[in-house]
Amino acid sequence: MHTVESNGAEIPAIGLWTWDIHGAQCVEIVAEGLRLGYRHIDTAQSYDNEREVGEGLRASGVARDDVFLTTKVWHDRLNAGALEKSAEESIARLGVDQVDLLLVHWPNPDVPLKETMEAMARVKRDGLTRHIGISNFPVALIEEAVAVSPAPIVTNQIEYHPYLDQTKIMEACRRHGISITAYCPIARAKVIGDPVMEEIAARHSRNPVQWCCAGSFSSQASSPFRAPAPRHGLPKISISTGSI
Repeated sequence: MHTVESNGAEIPAIGLWTWDIHGAQCVEIVAEGLRLGYRHIDTAQSYDNEREVGEGLRASGVARDDVFLTTKVWHDRLNAGALEKSAEESIARLGVDQVDLLLVHWPNPDVPLKETMEAMARVKRDGLTRHIGISNFPVALIEEAVAVSPAPIVTNQIEYHPYLDQTKIMEACRRHGISITAYCPIARAKVIGDPVMEEIAARHSRNPVQWCCAGSFSSQASSPFRAPAPRHGLPKISISTGSI
């Protein structure tokens, strides 16, 4: 499995993004995805599906230690005390002992970032997560987070695809050894059927989805894909290479 290494973390390069799927459908998609070879599952407190993600993990038959599990703390729970409680609740809903990565989902200008990052470090110290990171942070907040965080930041999860230039954010992350986790890497399927994307991908003997994956790999980004409805099916992942 191809991984992205960052500040002590090894993050599977292709993952399953569980935003906006719930109930039995979420359980089914997570279980199916893991059976097909996905080893990075991405959820969040605000997705309201952590319980179903945990059920899907157990139903898949894949060992917990073989799955990289990410969840996130919502922006209204970034104060000291509230953040730790949020992490505990997420762990309980997922039915695991710890997650592999806990992210600040969105920055909150009303909460000092130092307070938030110190609370994140405590959660890591207490064993509720193996690694910590950030999400949707612009350059200035990346710099501030690095300066005030007692623990290494392993990733910044951002929207990243061919229609959105994130060069400045990526450069800031590289300066600090922080990886990029790219959500919406195929621009909510916009690349599929786009004649320009089809032409570019064809030059490299790929389809647009594969070409976007290759672009993420070359940028040292991991990419959780939006889970489709079961009738559409999930692309199979090669466990040995992590490719679609």
